[in-house]
Amino acid sequence: MKMKFSILSIFSVFILNSEINVESTYYCGGVTDPCTAAGELFEPYARTRNCPYDGTKPHVPCDRYKTPGWYRSDEPILDECPALGSCGTVYPVWFNGTLPEVADGVVSRKLCKTGFSSCCVKEYNVQIKNCTTHHVYCLPALDACPERFCFGKHGPCEYPTTTAVQTTQTTTEQGKRYKDLERRYTMVIVIVVILVCCLIGLGSTITFIFVRKKMRDREISQSRVELVPEEYRHDTVQGVTGESNGVPPHLHFQVR
Repeated sequence: MKMKFSILSIFSVFILNSEINVESTYYCGGVTDPCTAAGELFEPYARTRNCPYDGTKPHVPCDRYKTPGWYRSDEPILDECPALGSCGTVYPVWFNGTLPEVADGVVSRKLCKTGFSSCCVKEYNVQIKNCTTHHVYCLPALDACPERFCFGKHGPCEYPTTTAVQTTQTTTEQGKRYKDLERRYTMVIVIVVILVCCLIGLGSTITFIFVRKKMRDREISQSRVELVPEEYRHDTVQGVTGESNGVPPHLHFQVR
């Protein structure tokens, strides 16, 4: 039984780890050259460190519902810990590492979320490539609102016009649909893992019961052989049974 649970545990960890790795990197793959495939940064306005959070705006920017993928920006990603309420959001997300050289190709790095307790209350995975004149970033969708990626230290903090905001809201709706699909995708993988584990457990249980039954039948068969008298077994082997019905001779008696 211990072996069964060990196999189940190892299989579950392997599947879940595979699912986590796919979940964190799949949207970065399938691109021949990120330098040419990268799109414009989602809601690029008011992302610099000097831009304060303004909750009075009709549309508060947030990177929770952005589509994960490769993006480029005129400003480099901020590589210093910003204060709460900067980069046009409450919880700014900044780059905690060193930017790659051209020869490095695509590299994996970490992003940090500034919180009340420290400059890095949560980490996010990011992939970066140096395209000589600029960098491109494979950015994930963040966990909550209001969270945003920080790009640059100083820049304009004006919000776009109503028309631009409506376009951004449409893009946000697309991001929400993507997030819903991502959530369903994760749920399907978890359900499949549970079903596979249940099937493995059921198969192991059936095998255990079958083997146990065979062992019990063998024990019963051996115990029956041991109950037969030695002389009767000897006579049976020699072909002498005493009577046609196979009853040992010493058990026969006559009724007068």
